[in-house]
Amino acid sequence: MATVFSVIVPIYKVEKYLHKCVDSILNQTFKDFELILVDDGSTDNCPKICDEYAQKDNRVKVIHKKNGGLVSARNAGVLAATGEYICYVDGDDWVSEKLLQTVWQKAIEPYHPDMVVFNAVRQFEDYQTKLSNSSEIEEGYYDKNKLNEYIYPYMMYDNRKPFCTGLIFPVAWNKVFKRELLKEHYCKEERIKMGEDNAFIFECLFVANSVVFCNDMLYYYNQLNSGSMTSNYDAERFENNQLLTNYIEKNLGGKSPIVDEQINAFKAYWLIMAVFHEVKCGRKILESTIHIRKKIKQTRVLDGIKLKGLPKSAKLYLILLKMRMHFLALVGAKVIAKKRG
Repeated sequence: MATVFSVIVPIYKVEKYLHKCVDSILNQTFKDFELILVDDGSTDNCPKICDEYAQKDNRVKVIHKKNGGLVSARNAGVLAATGEYICYVDGDDWVSEKLLQTVWQKAIEPYHPDMVVFNAVRQFEDYQTKLSNSSEIEEGYYDKNKLNEYIYPYMMYDNRKPFCTGLIFPVAWNKVFKRELLKEHYCKEERIKMGEDNAFIFECLFVANSVVFCNDMLYYYNQLNSGSMTSNYDAERFENNQLLTNYIEKNLGGKSPIVDEQINAFKAYWLIMAVFHEVKCGRKILESTIHIRKKIKQTRVLDGIKLKGLPKSAKLYLILLKMRMHFLALVGAKVIAKKRG
């Protein structure tokens, strides 16, 4: 009989947190799973730690590979997985010991859905907050009709919420995927370094025939790792966004008018956030102006973005960029970022 779960952990320079992560998985109350540790060319003691776990527990498989980034590491795990269902745990996070048991009892055993979505805890040094899918999503089983009615119109961009907040939190680690679904729709563009989860989460969700939403808080999202990618300036953010939005448009574009509208909002949001990201670089504003003008021209990220359906603030910002008023756009970003702290 096939293994029920394959748990994939992409690992790169998370030595400080790795034991807690792996122990939380091996201590699951549900025992029918394999654990795939993917060492993505980590230069610390992570490779050794992985091998030690494999020697102690035959459920642990280790893949050592050349560093290729998060998408590459996850994909290596997907291709090696043998479980009926696949879930991801980042190497610096940890999970509830009841994660797999809860998913099995609430979703897989009664319904055998294509996907399961659960809630998480955002863990800070001395406190934690709930990180939920959405209070608007009622717990339970959603067939294609319910997905069409309640989920797809808002999954990427929910116009009832602040721009560009979607109904679905676009991360891989609070979701479980049927292996056949994920192997067909995992992210094939391994050059994406930021927002990579968006590249396949929405695609998997859109092609799924059934999803179970679960309100249980089963995952601990670690906010203690200050060296994470999201906290650093990336000079190639515009190129990354071009890869990401092109990938999503290629795989989801034209499938549904309501999804096309959300893709347009998604593209607008990521462009605006790339300009805001420039505030982190520490350059003088004139130097940053030259940089974003060059990047927008090279990547052509403004091409095809429609103003219709976007909130007024986003429209105004895009008009500034379309009129090549990059200096004003950056000044505005700097003022807003300062107000937000």
